[in-house]
Amino acid sequence: MYLLGSCRPQKALSPAFLSFGSARVIIENDTVLIQPPLDVWVYPQGKYLTMTEAGGRVPIVPAETAPILLAGGVRVNGISATRKPYPFWMFDTLREPLRPETEFFYTPLYRYLADTLLRYLVREDFESPQVGFRSTNLGENGAVQLRRTFSGPRRGFWAGEVSLPPNADFRVESTSSFEFPQAEIWAEIALKGSRNLGVGITREDKQTGRLISREIFLLLRPPDEGWGTFFIDLTPWVSQGAGLYRYRLYLTSAGDTTGMHQLYLDDIRIITLKTS
Repeated sequence: MYLLGSCRPQKALSPAFLSFGSARVIIENDTVLIQPPLDVWVYPQGKYLTMTEAGGRVPIVPAETAPILLAGGVRVNGISATRKPYPFWMFDTLREPLRPETEFFYTPLYRYLADTLLRYLVREDFESPQVGFRSTNLGENGAVQLRRTFSGPRRGFWAGEVSLPPNADFRVESTSSFEFPQAEIWAEIALKGSRNLGVGITREDKQTGRLISREIFLLLRPPDEGWGTFFIDLTPWVSQGAGLYRYRLYLTSAGDTTGMHQLYLDDIRIITLKTS
């Protein structure tokens, strides 16, 4: 005996579509548009779905899924091929469910974790007359210094300026030193101008303060227009030899043989998580 039956095909759930504008970040009560644009990592109900760039469009199925967590993603060391959520920002959250077959446009806004969770090992916004960097080649031919300027800061009233005449040689390191914090450690640098910036680390003997090395690991190219923000993972650079050395942020640039160039810096920070 055979039993015959039929099954009705299930109707596909209608998605909602979530589209993203260029994200903003709150830095010390200032809302800053980040360039190049941040990525958005999408987590419906806390489960990873996808990563998209600004201008991207993501289907949400079922449409009523809520909440949707959004993590701000960066280009690690300014490299487009290497991207990850930035570890020091809180999620932005969409709490209300979306409607099926509709498109919702959203501009994410990211805030830093509370200061009780973060340690700022270097912090320079050039608002104070005392600049937290010192020249490492002062007195040598072509040496130029980092000075404050009120011409076009990224935010606030002041930025750092490096004037690079022909054959100029710019080399500075942070006056603040730090040890490996046994956690992720990142640098943030806002940059504009017409010359590249070399970024590296000064190593000193932890016990005596004797200079071990100054080494450049990365070359940053400013955008053609406006301020670019670079997020640099220092962890691989300072984890080797941890316990033996203390470190300083080391920055360099150079003029060419003929022209006059300017380089501007702002919001230079080295951040890690507090471990105790």
